[in-house]
Amino acid sequence: MSKFTRLFLRTPRPQSLFGLVGLQTGTELISLALVFNKVTGVYGLLAILTGYQLSLLQLSTYVYSIGVLGLLVYLIPHIRRQSLFECLALAWLYFLDTTINGAYTAAFGLDWYFASTSAGGEAKAMYLPNVVSEGFEGLRRQSAIHGKVVPQETATSMILIVGLTLIRVYFTFIVMAFARQVLQKYMQLMILEGPGVDEREGPFALDLPDGDGRKGRLGRFMVSFGRGYWMDIPGLENWERNVQRKPHSSGPLAGKV
Repeated sequence: MSKFTRLFLRTPRPQSLFGLVGLQTGTELISLALVFNKVTGVYGLLAILTGYQLSLLQLSTYVYSIGVLGLLVYLIPHIRRQSLFECLALAWLYFLDTTINGAYTAAFGLDWYFASTSAGGEAKAMYLPNVVSEGFEGLRRQSAIHGKVVPQETATSMILIVGLTLIRVYFTFIVMAFARQVLQKYMQLMILEGPGVDEREGPFALDLPDGDGRKGRLGRFMVSFGRGYWMDIPGLENWERNVQRKPHSSGPLAGKV
């Protein structure tokens, strides 16, 4: 049972984006796509200048989008630098944003369903991603034209929405896998240089340079959730053992030269 759990029930760990580009390039492309998505929040707030009345939900969502956009502008340059803390923060940001957007999509789906079954009901999708909003808008137009939702149009739109949501989940695994790769390389470097690795807090342990200050506290907090995913480095114990033996085995050879 433990072997089945380890192989089939663990978090997916892709090695590339669609088998075409590496994790670093894939993470850059995914992050840039999210930037374009969040730019709509800026235009949403500009609607206030035209006198358009925004609901509290719409206003909070636009403010949230601008906040995420600012974090992305700060974190994206660190992808190429492979900065440990920033790449890990980007993974958590993308995961949380995917979760929030998934909740919005599910909430609007229910809102649209109940609105379409009531007379004169209308659901607003301004706070959803553009492509998802267009899918729901297509359903609403068909409802207005035919008086009820056409089954074929409903199926097509729902398949599109579900497919886009699954792609977003896959992108989340890509960004997380890249952050995990950066963490692994950093920990392996720590083993080679001598400080060693803390099995629970990794490079963010209190006695290590990266564990100091606010970043250290945030780093320990981020790795505390899903520790088995972030800290699971294949063959770590064997590697540490080989590194420890290496100086002893090289001594006799050095004497013979």
